[in-house]
Amino acid sequence: MRFRWIKPTSRACFIAGVVTRVHVGKMTMDQAIDYTLSLERQCKNSHLIPKRELQSLKRDSKTELERIRKSARAVPAAGGR
Repeated sequence: MRFRWIKPTSRACFIAGVVTRVHVGKMTMDQAIDYTLSLERQCKNSHLIPKRELQSLKRDSKTELERIRKSARAVPAAGGR
């Protein structure tokens, strides 16, 4: 047995789940990654994830979160017409 993603899009879905949990403010990045891995909805054998893949997921999640926060600051308030 080894760690594997269930579908080709599972990695992107995993990152979206982590970013959502962190952006809402309920969890830290590490907590969100651990929790999302424990669900095993996107992957099999999550306890066997390589350190390199874990680091890559964390880096990509941080990048995506920064992109979302940057774009949220650029959008003006809807009520200020």
